[in-house]
Amino acid sequence: MKKRNLLACGMLLAACAFFRSPAVAQEYNTTGIQDLVLIYQGGSHRLDWTVDQFRPHVVHQFADGSRDWLFDGFLFLEFKNGSGRHYTIGYEKNNARKEEWAWLIDRIFEEGKSLAALDQCITQEIRNLGKPAFKHQVVLGLPEAIRGQKDWGELDGRTMDFSEREDQIAATKWYIDELTRRFKAAKYRHIELSGFYWVAEHTKHCADLTIPLSEYIHSINKLFYWIPYWGAVGHQDWKRLGFDIAYQQPNHFFNHSIPDSRLDAACAEARRHGMAMEFEFDEKATVAHPKSSHERMVAYINHFEKNDVFNSSAVAYYCGNRGVLTLNDSKEPKDKAVMDRLARLIQMRHYKKYGLPMKNRTRVIAHRGFWHTEGSAQNSIASLVKADKLGVYGVEFDVWMASDNVPVLNHDGKIQGHVVTQTPSTTLTQLKLENGEPLPTLAQYLDAALGTKVELILELKPHATPEADARAAAAAVKEVDARKLTRRTTYITFSRHAMLELIRLSPKTPVLYLGNDISPEELKALGAAGGDYNHGVYLRNPQWLQDMKRHKMISNVWTVNHPVDMIWAIRQQIDFITTDHPDLFLELTK
Repeated sequence: MKKRNLLACGMLLAACAFFRSPAVAQEYNTTGIQDLVLIYQGGSHRLDWTVDQFRPHVVHQFADGSRDWLFDGFLFLEFKNGSGRHYTIGYEKNNARKEEWAWLIDRIFEEGKSLAALDQCITQEIRNLGKPAFKHQVVLGLPEAIRGQKDWGELDGRTMDFSEREDQIAATKWYIDELTRRFKAAKYRHIELSGFYWVAEHTKHCADLTIPLSEYIHSINKLFYWIPYWGAVGHQDWKRLGFDIAYQQPNHFFNHSIPDSRLDAACAEARRHGMAMEFEFDEKATVAHPKSSHERMVAYINHFEKNDVFNSSAVAYYCGNRGVLTLNDSKEPKDKAVMDRLARLIQMRHYKKYGLPMKNRTRVIAHRGFWHTEGSAQNSIASLVKADKLGVYGVEFDVWMASDNVPVLNHDGKIQGHVVTQTPSTTLTQLKLENGEPLPTLAQYLDAALGTKVELILELKPHATPEADARAAAAAVKEVDARKLTRRTTYITFSRHAMLELIRLSPKTPVLYLGNDISPEELKALGAAGGDYNHGVYLRNPQWLQDMKRHKMISNVWTVNHPVDMIWAIRQQIDFITTDHPDLFLELTK
């Protein structure tokens, strides 16, 4: 876009403007299209955009062989015709005339290509995958009626003079009407026309056109889209200019001298003005490219995750001419991995909006309770009560033996300068958690649990010696049994010795192992009910999950906080997932 070749002085001015702008709390913008891919189509220098060229944009095939829908929106746009005429200022010497505008319309509706090919591709993939949860949306670009142009041609028998604003508007309305009429006549089965895109990436020459055109577009029940470049004139006024959604370009991918902090600045600018975000990459994202920008594409993913873009914003994707195709065709594992990672995020976005396409049997355990919320703290009684109200299956909590043989709750071996196992409970319970609640004893915690319905996942922390492990196990089991909570309790531990003691002391209670050094086969032989492995352990040992299923053992995965990994666990039909964000899991699976 704008070939991304902004002048250095323009970048500096934009950066200064950014830091001068008053900070106003805003949110990203969203629309009916979650993931809008830019399709540069029409000019004679472009791809033909056949069914096969669309396929990697419509459906992504992951490294594991699974396939799923990818982009739910397609923006068709063009800057020049490839023969010396441009559709917006700055790309050729000569302005496109009515005959080039009409030629572009014919290209958009060419049989077997462009829109027709996209619709055909979706039709084919529905046979393979079934209908998607969404209807694929199309946005069509509008040429800029360039101010001062006098050779555009005639409309209704009158020569258009683009020195006159009314003629600029009339010509653009004609183009909108032609696109709308042709789209309706084509009777596509699986694509819908969402709206129109303003191809000029700033409003320096056209700010007086967008409002009346927006009114006309809205009168036919369509939306008006815009993607201004970094620091573009008018970007902060996109709402006043009549656009329904505007996406902020970071313009980071194309220039290695621009630091990654630009991505954070672009996200902040988008939030400040209530915009959505654009994700940028092209063929240079491949590792083998002589001027590879692979790591810059990775930076986009990292910084968009850091700035909550994938959870909160509509996203447009600039992919150059062949960015998706090149990554799809690459045999380089890193290229496959980065495209898989992006596709998993898009998949997650579909699932969050439309629901899971598979039956979910995985149940959620709140890691240290539901502490990631106001008024709560890790391993607090408040986190237990809040998790119960949230509706989780279970609550995980951490237990140590204080020096006076009283079990207490805390994750780390130290708290506020005190070594837990070397400090009496009378001292520890005077300490305050982050929410102001006193550090609880196991007895106090279990008493509170009597008023809840959640399953209790008691993690017994590893102590200094096997003897200490045994004493801690006995004390924990005693407190649970005394309250008749045995049937609601599962024990987990990293200590092999503690695991064996818990199995011996409470043979009818599930005991799971947390470490990565005992296989399911060995756990079964030792009498454990299953494995509670870290996500990475499952990935490194794919057979272990199958072994647990074969032996009808319990499987749990920890600590899974990313929606993509949650979906992985659901697809693998793991029994339980432990997470710091149980609310996110429940939202994903509702």
